[in-house]
Amino acid sequence: MNSSRWMPKIDRNLCTGCGDCIAACPVNALAQVGGKAALVKPEACTYCTACEDICPANAIALPFLICRAGSSDCEDSLPKDEER
Repeated sequence: MNSSRWMPKIDRNLCTGCGDCIAACPVNALAQVGGKAALVKPEACTYCTACEDICPANAIALPFLICRAGSSDCEDSLPKDEER
């Protein structure tokens, strides 16, 4: 996934640094930086939602976009086939 808008967003003000998300990440895309969770390998992120699901402080959000099938209003926001 190349676009930063589709990467997990970590609210450092809410993050407690518990490390649950880091342990849950199957591709080791997260690590602790300054005592808080950080996305250190964005290219490794598979958008599996494990970090968001396990975070007890709700400090992680994975943004998404809902588009209607066949609609052209979202074409520029969706990843191209070669980027998937």
